[in-house]
Amino acid sequence: MDQVKADLLVVSQARVFFGHHSVGNNILKGVRELSVKAGVPLRVEEVAVGGAAPEGPGLFHGKVGENLDPDAKMADFASVLGAPGEARYDVATFKFCYVDLDEGSRERSPGKLFERYASHMSAIEAAHPGVQVLHSTMPLMAEPPGKKTRLKRLLGLSTSSDAANVDRNEFNRLARERYESRGLLDVARFEATRPDGSVAAFSSGGHDVEMLALEYTSDGGHLNGLGQERVAAAFLHRIAEALRSASSSNPPSTG
Repeated sequence: MDQVKADLLVVSQARVFFGHHSVGNNILKGVRELSVKAGVPLRVEEVAVGGAAPEGPGLFHGKVGENLDPDAKMADFASVLGAPGEARYDVATFKFCYVDLDEGSRERSPGKLFERYASHMSAIEAAHPGVQVLHSTMPLMAEPPGKKTRLKRLLGLSTSSDAANVDRNEFNRLARERYESRGLLDVARFEATRPDGSVAAFSSGGHDVEMLALEYTSDGGHLNGLGQERVAAAFLHRIAEALRSASSSNPPSTG
């Protein structure tokens, strides 16, 4: 909680934008609860995509695009940041949803989606040099709970959530490869890391494939109370780290 308090103090003094859908709402609920527990007030306020930027510090958020249409999410994120050269926020980020690489999505290829994502984000960063764009991995789904899944794992069989998690993991691998050295909001890793530090994963093609830890969900995709708090704490820490890094790179003038 000491770390959470320190991170909240940093975030509460900055202007941050977070674009998301339902899992993002879960994270923000956890942020609000941590703010109360730590006794550090944090302005968490929804803003309209394409609307005027709010004044003052806070964690601002909004629904970007529609689920199953990842390109619309990228376009809305660019819209939130305004005209080229504007610096509406100190840090800005958005994340895809787990359904954006699932049945029904307009894009089923993690490689093609990442190529477009990297291209879009490079253009956004070039247009807004005063904004620190924080890249994010894609959330995961949990395996179905119960004896049937345990038996399938023993027999080397797949579960209903495995194929899409393989695709999400490939997108996340590409994101880590490109952005981890610059700082990454690794939502997938936050979701997969259990309270004891182990990582929820299954084996596919000789590789470990991360999945949402069962401890953190009640429906297989969204975060329960424990998941909200743990992922929110990691979310706040990563944003605070980005703000601290920017501050140390741009110390205040002494003249």
